[in-house]
Amino acid sequence: AHKGEKKADRDAVRKACPRAEKQIRTLRFHHLASKGPVYARSFARKLLGNEEFCMEIDAAMDFVEGWDVKVVGQWQMTGNEYGVLSALPFSLKDRERVESGQEVARQCAIRIGSEGVPLYDLHADGKAIGLTQPLLAYTHSSSFAFAKCHYETNVPHDPFAAQLLETEKFPRFARLWTRGYDVYTPSINIVYKANTNLHPLHHVKGHGEREERKWPPNDNERRDAHIRMKVLLGVHRGITNNELASFGGGNSIGGKMSTARANLGIYGLGKRRSMEQLLEFTGIALPTGNDGTGQHGNDGKGCTNLKWVPYDASISPRANLFDGTGKADDLDLDPEFPLRSLPDATGGQYDHPFAMGNAAWDGLRKDSSAQNEMDEASSDVPYSMVFLLWLIGLYVWYAMFVGSNSSGKVVSGSEGVRSRSGAGKVKRKNLAMPLAERSLKHDLLNKGH
Repeated sequence: AHKGEKKADRDAVRKACPRAEKQIRTLRFHHLASKGPVYARSFARKLLGNEEFCMEIDAAMDFVEGWDVKVVGQWQMTGNEYGVLSALPFSLKDRERVESGQEVARQCAIRIGSEGVPLYDLHADGKAIGLTQPLLAYTHSSSFAFAKCHYETNVPHDPFAAQLLETEKFPRFARLWTRGYDVYTPSINIVYKANTNLHPLHHVKGHGEREERKWPPNDNERRDAHIRMKVLLGVHRGITNNELASFGGGNSIGGKMSTARANLGIYGLGKRRSMEQLLEFTGIALPTGNDGTGQHGNDGKGCTNLKWVPYDASISPRANLFDGTGKADDLDLDPEFPLRSLPDATGGQYDHPFAMGNAAWDGLRKDSSAQNEMDEASSDVPYSMVFLLWLIGLYVWYAMFVGSNSSGKVVSGSEGVRSRSGAGKVKRKNLAMPLAERSLKHDLLNKGH
């Protein structure tokens, strides 16, 4: 929440628009808890009720008139229950020009970025003119995405991809596509991006050999999440021996990588389509060695008339690539959707295409705001109270750990530090290196306890 936002402002909105109280759910964070856009999107799991359609957009968007009817109509034209409309929005200043010319932004180019991770450009490198129906694509953007809400439950945003901006985009598409979802460029523009200036850090060349933008304030978290994206794709280029050692799974690089990929669970690849099919569909190649051997992008070619790749619809979109292999030794848990009672929230799937239309939702829609009212009391806590509680916590911590040094010992080194979660596990702590991909998960889970 913006630090200047006051409770009175929210009360005024509720008074002016009574429906906002029941129809709008919010989840507020202090800006100090920010870990980037992917991490923020992962909390959709706490807000998603029994809505049929879901849309993701960036902040500062302007909608076309009648956007809600138009976007549902566009989705229906795909004839695909697992279809996703997505495109990079044009700037608001270009609206008159693109609407008169019936232009829609379309991304085609995929380049190989830092240490072998494929990247999309920040701006669309192409455009589609005069489309009469949505066009199959191999790029995806969370700046605008519209689909049935099982898109959120079957391919949830990864909460462990903290501090990432660019390097999560292609892995996100890979997860969607291998789980049976298809992305389409809509034939009309639904939203436009307002003419606003981004934070200065967005314009600074930073991390990575290909100068990815310097988004994160915490580079250790970014590095761990970056490794996680490489693990998802099976790319071991640039992963250090110390980082590789944290993966488990035996002594070989292949064994450790397979174990780490299996541990991703729902945040990894699916079984409906293979990685080999994905590379053929997108026209790219990932590095086969640690020196970038064999990698190449697609130079923006081949996206004019893509062919839909069929799959076995009896395979659930929730099926993970490594299910049944026994390779996972520390599996990431599936997220929970406490406000959603539709079948997809617990692993159910729908036919492809969805022959019954909306009938499956008849009798299942509930006013979740009535029975699952979110407790917003914590969101109204003044910042002065938060600061006071922080000071009290600091004093307690000092009394427990610093003040007691005279009568106790701090044990560190190869035997590690005993976890206080009650599970009796020993967690190794390496102060010389950033957290590795598996350690990141345990760090977040321990904080949750």
